[in-house]
Amino acid sequence: MQFVKYTPFFVTCFLLVGCQLGISNNRASDINTISDAESKLNLLINDKSCNATFQCRVIAYGERACGGPSKFDIYSIKNTKQEEVEFIANEITQFEKAYNKSSQHLSTCEHNTSPQTLCINKVCELVERAH
Repeated sequence: MQFVKYTPFFVTCFLLVGCQLGISNNRASDINTISDAESKLNLLINDKSCNATFQCRVIAYGERACGGPSKFDIYSIKNTKQEEVEFIANEITQFEKAYNKSSQHLSTCEHNTSPQTLCINKVCELVERAH
């Protein structure tokens, strides 16, 4: 009898989880090319407003033929979801990995350091690292 009492609750939870999974899978539905992914990422990280430096982040993405990321961008988590940025950055990385593998593309093997950001005048800005 207890099972029947809680059945509507379990059915509702199951449906909500299914809806959530559908939302996650739809994020990539409009990304068909690396250009699509790069455009989507640029739109997503365009708002670099911040109240404090802890909101400023660096995302490394892409894949150079020698390994390591091909690009770094800064963004703010004040109005942007970090998970979405990471998801799209990963899509770009996968596109570049596939391209490098299929074309046997070559690149420089120099080490690129991750940039540093600070919140300056309520905007995340790139700051040069001291050498």
